[in-house]
Amino acid sequence: MKTKRINSKAKGDRAEREIAKILTEHFGVPFARVGVTSGARPKQVKLDGHAKKAYTGDLILPDGFRFSIEAKSVNIDVDFFDESAAFERWLSQATEDAESIGKLPMLCWKVAYKGWLVALPIFAFTNYGSYGTYYVRYANNTERWRWGWIIKRLDALLEANQEWEFWFDQFAVRKLNH
Repeated sequence: MKTKRINSKAKGDRAEREIAKILTEHFGVPFARVGVTSGARPKQVKLDGHAKKAYTGDLILPDGFRFSIEAKSVNIDVDFFDESAAFERWLSQATEDAESIGKLPMLCWKVAYKGWLVALPIFAFTNYGSYGTYYVRYANNTERWRWGWIIKRLDALLEANQEWEFWFDQFAVRKLNH
């Protein structure tokens, strides 16, 4: 019997919608999928500052959210230590997008039948949050990665870091609390 080929674009779109829904439900503020061409849009056309922030990464984020989100969906286990592997490209993409708009990179990926994982730079935890009980430190030896990463299950990260200040800048926290 012939197996049906998976449409990777459709799979990626579903992943973006799913992560937006998870974050919207958790925080009670809207996150949305960027849409056509997703995070590639700012690289294709010149956008002003506000539009660039809105369309960089895979999700349109609420005001003051500290992270730029890159979302992936995979059917295989990710090799964290192979410098030529997809994981390296994802980290690079997440980092470049985040740095271009002055945010921190957040790479989320869903492993088929295993759930969501997230990678954040270790320095994102400075003064905020908790590593919790489930984490892996990943640091590449290349100069490109000036810091290491925390890799954690998304549900555990959301549970362990309940402080709004971990996720949102101070002005957004004040606005959300009023």
